[in-house]
Amino acid sequence: MLSARMLGRFVLLMTIALTQAPAQASEIRELELLIQSGASNLALQVLDREQPGLADNPEHWLQWENQRIKLYQHTKNWDGLIKRLRTLPSWVPHSYRVKALETIARAQIEKKDTRAALQTLRQLIWDHSTGKEDIHYQKFLPVWRQLVIQAYLVAENITDAELAMLRFQQDYPNPLGAWKRARATVLIRSGKPEDAQLLMKGETHMHSRTIYYLAQLLTQKTKPKAIWKRTRKLAHNKKFADSTRRQFWLVASRAARQVGDYASAIRALKQAVVLVDDKEVLTQRERLLFAINSDDLWTLYKEYGNKLGNQWQLLTGQDEAWFTKASNLVDKKPLQAMALFAAMTTETSRARTRKLAHELFASLLAKEKHGLLLVKKLYLATADNKQNDRTVYIPEDLRHRLIDDALSHSDINTASRLVQTVTEPPKGANVLFWKMRRARIMILAGQVDDGIKVLEKLLADASTMPADQIDRLIQVLFDLQTVGRHKEAINLFSSIPLEGQRGQLRREILYWTADSYKELKQYHQAGRYYLLSAGLLDSKAMDPWAQTARYHAADALVSAGDYEDAGRIYEGLLKVTQEPGRKVVLKNKIQQIWLQSNQRRQDKI
Repeated sequence: MLSARMLGRFVLLMTIALTQAPAQASEIRELELLIQSGASNLALQVLDREQPGLADNPEHWLQWENQRIKLYQHTKNWDGLIKRLRTLPSWVPHSYRVKALETIARAQIEKKDTRAALQTLRQLIWDHSTGKEDIHYQKFLPVWRQLVIQAYLVAENITDAELAMLRFQQDYPNPLGAWKRARATVLIRSGKPEDAQLLMKGETHMHSRTIYYLAQLLTQKTKPKAIWKRTRKLAHNKKFADSTRRQFWLVASRAARQVGDYASAIRALKQAVVLVDDKEVLTQRERLLFAINSDDLWTLYKEYGNKLGNQWQLLTGQDEAWFTKASNLVDKKPLQAMALFAAMTTETSRARTRKLAHELFASLLAKEKHGLLLVKKLYLATADNKQNDRTVYIPEDLRHRLIDDALSHSDINTASRLVQTVTEPPKGANVLFWKMRRARIMILAGQVDDGIKVLEKLLADASTMPADQIDRLIQVLFDLQTVGRHKEAINLFSSIPLEGQRGQLRREILYWTADSYKELKQYHQAGRYYLLSAGLLDSKAMDPWAQTARYHAADALVSAGDYEDAGRIYEGLLKVTQEPGRKVVLKNKIQQIWLQSNQRRQDKI
């Protein structure tokens, strides 16, 4: 229990927590650095291990707790955040608990659990309404009411969102720019683009301008071509943020489509798709008005293809005629060829024809600027759109290029997904190197068992193996050791065909095998293999490699309780060692063994 004095101090500290007091600033900065560096798991381990006790140091505990909540927000661990804030200590002050409820509501909105979010927000608004004179209540009430509207928007309950918006506007008649953009969003979604355009007129913020032009397009009172020209020009301005340019490109695409200019619409939408950052957290306004789905680009290509097919009187079912026409356009008008191929991916009833159309379309797309990125966007499923995975339609040689591209961007998950869909190496590639690489990608992506099977099959089929391939294989086995699969690593090390290989390579493999035995706590076996590595070429060898191996052998034997053998090995090393520092270490090791041996004899007596 906290004393009354301590409790009073704690309440004060909790009240001022959100100002982030500078005490223990170096530790807080360290946590922030870990989070910003992407080491979220490590940051959580540090928090779990080092966060001070609440009763021991309330101020310090609170600062660390705030970092924990930030970590949950950063990693989008909304369930963890909600659970943590729901179980605050009972003596947490009122102001902190109110802020915690607001944070919970925001997390529930992010989870799209709008019913729970609205309940939390009602609790915030009504449970504290008796304190309407309270400055804290007056300050945060507008924020909570805006969150209510946001929850309605997430639920696509436009009617209630508009009603809540009107009430808010009556109470707060002079909203800021961000709020006006939210109001315009609701107006557009409720079918009132004229009002949205009027509201955004004169606003200078670029996100307000994107809404203005979208609303202008929806009113159908301005020529779409004029809107296309203006938004296209703005989208080209690289001084703007990518999110802004992306929105302008989207409006430009919609304007071009409205007048039937599919070529311009496709080009604009491709630019928008390229600017999509899958890791970016979109605002609700962007989700409702400027969401970009790769399927929208597919739709444009197909509509353009069907339009061209009608124009050239290509009938559904006449696959050969479609292919002939598209093939003739590949060099001079590739966009039209791609549109015809895209249309054929759905217009034909033949599976082989669909696959061929996809392969030709994807191959042409990959040749464009940002082509690999566009192929990835159009063919690989996302977390939000798993049902539209078209990986099977990507030509195998193009899949290999996508694997290389994913690895160059450290995108192991995408590389792993793709590598499981290819069974043969690309043309001209070394088969064994490719199989090793395939296994390594699987291991790095956490599909360790699949990677092990690839390696086992590779070694079972290989009667001989050049030294450079063995060196590459050993790198993959290091990955296995890193993830703790030492038993499998030992088996694979023992399966490497070493006939005709140089002695040093054999010594290395024995050494790495010993490392795995040591990690398995099979210390006698570890000592045995270290010594085999040391003396393989010469039983009395004391070259640097042999000395290192003998030293680790002695350490392993100490762990096994074999002090006599370990002592003899240390003494042998002491005789040949010239470095003073190493001599001191070995003498200490020998002395420790002597003490441990004496202790063992004493215990037996």
